Amino acid sequence: MTEQEATEAVGTNEPQRDKERGFLRRNGWVLAIAALLTLITVVTGTTWAGQHAALGDQKSRISELEDQLKTAELKKSELVEKDLLTSLGVSRNRLNKDARIITDLVKTALTWDSGTAYEQARTRLKDKHALSEDKGFLQQFMPASRYNEDAGGKRYYYIDVQGLNSAVGGDPDIEVAKVAAGDYTYAVLVDAAVTSDSVEQNNANPGRVTADRRMLLFVTVDADGGVSDLSGVPASGSTRHSR
Repeated sequence: MTEQEATEAVGTNEPQRDKERGFLRRNGWVLAIAALLTLITVVTGTTWAGQHAALGDQKSRISELEDQLKTAELKKSELVEKDLLTSLGVSRNRLNKDARIITDLVKTALTWDSGTAYEQARTRLKDKHALSEDKGFLQQFMPASRYNEDAGGKRYYYIDVQGLNSAVGGDPDIEVAKVAAGDYTYAVLVDAAVTSDSVEQNNANPGRVTADRRMLLFVTVDADGGVSDLSGVPASGSTRHSR
């Protein structure tokens, strides 16, 4: 390129540079603000991410401390209970063993759906725990079921005439009432639902009546698992009707 051509080229590009410089002068503040906003966005995003991570760590630490506190409180409660039982001369293993015996007894006595099933449950309790027929429990709390018998020896139980059945709701609440050497006496609260289904007996007025009852029993269990002094308090509770 000759000197003249170079001069002409410079002269040609000069207006373009003037335009660029003019654009920068006119819009420099806009570009500066845009750059500042970009910087703020980046910094804010970085700060938020850091704060979010720190907050997550803080929540995790709080949750961990809460779990540790609950564990400590549970251990403390268990120690207090253990000390109390020890002071009373009561064994936790013994309580657990007796609870299984009592739960089986209660569910056997209060779970039946016919006159035959009731008598079978009654006989099972009598034989298993050597209960006397003339003592309070089998006389008052679980008396023999009434029935009529035809010439052929077939029994028609009152329980079946009324369509009665009984079921236990959950495990009983068992509390130690007295400790004498190896004999533990317990107070037992149990919830039972006694239902009378009259559909088959009274087609003119079909229906179903359910009575929810809370019953209180007392029972003594010896070191060998033998049951004695079994008695029961009459049931209490409200009666509900449904169709």
